[in-house]
Amino acid sequence: MKIHLFASVVTSIIALIHSDSVVAQSGSRGSVPSLPSQPPLVAPQIPETQSLAAPVTSSSASSIDSPSLSAPIIASPNTVPAGQTPAANIPGLIDPVFAISDPSSIQSVDHSSWDYFLSRYLVTDKACLNRISYAKVTRNDRNLLTQYLCDLQSTDVRTLSLNEQLAFWFNLYNAKVVDLALRNYPIRSIRLIKKDLLDLMGPFDDPGAVAVLGVKLSLNDIESGIVRPLFQDPRIHYGLNCASYGCPNLARNAWTANGIDQQLDQAACRFVNSGRDVKKGLGGLRVSKIYKWYKEDFGDSDRAVIAHLRRYANRETRLMLRGKTTVSGYFYDWSLNDAKNSQPRLLEAIRL
Repeated sequence: MKIHLFASVVTSIIALIHSDSVVAQSGSRGSVPSLPSQPPLVAPQIPETQSLAAPVTSSSASSIDSPSLSAPIIASPNTVPAGQTPAANIPGLIDPVFAISDPSSIQSVDHSSWDYFLSRYLVTDKACLNRISYAKVTRNDRNLLTQYLCDLQSTDVRTLSLNEQLAFWFNLYNAKVVDLALRNYPIRSIRLIKKDLLDLMGPFDDPGAVAVLGVKLSLNDIESGIVRPLFQDPRIHYGLNCASYGCPNLARNAWTANGIDQQLDQAACRFVNSGRDVKKGLGGLRVSKIYKWYKEDFGDSDRAVIAHLRRYANRETRLMLRGKTTVSGYFYDWSLNDAKNSQPRLLEAIRL
């Protein structure tokens, strides 16, 4: 017992000493490789009166001029021979096999198990944060989640359309993070899942978290080695959830290819106006560290980040952004999105 307590104290001290330098070098979830520079996407202006409670229909989507996902399409036949190498070279992509897609494919991945799990254990608190009732998950439903993850990893993503692939990666990432939290529960933060005392980043860089097409992938591999380079769209950061209070909401339902463009706009609107993304402090404008860790995805400057935020801001958030051209500070709360917690623990203060 004394040894365990001593190890916990040592872990906290090491985290306190090194966290600033580690975060500055590595980002939120481990090392973040640079992507090729590109002009920022033109995102829609969302009417202030638009309701985000229901999915945007095709008729309303046209009124906000939603941009299509920007992604390099690798044309390939319906049947992709094993080991085929795509002609295009996408910088930052962890393996060229993940650039293969079938734009004519109507195949869809079954995410009903993830939908079932979310319907049973996802709850929304008073601050509109989606949390998981980790303590209530039954053994049978844990097994169901494990089987769902196994089924996803046996999927040949090369035979899917690009939007189906994006939904696949979102759901695989989000379900795996919840699975990790469950396997280590009770914990105060996902960042406390560590291999050893020197592990300061948590589980995001752990190799072999999942394996797709025989390629072992960490969570950061999915985000920065596949989704970011392949889709090159800043809105993807609103689709990935790291089981933390400071993260964009975990979607209430599994992501699907149908309407994913509008779903991403809605997710962006919810986060930007959530109170967990933009704050006005005494020193000026403060925003989520997501815009620091992945600044190049949002235009690589404070002005570009603020312009991105304005595109999704409601009236209250626009007032905080009015006249601002620089970001004075960043914040992030790594508290677990546990339904047992009614208030954030502000873990950023101790920089876990």
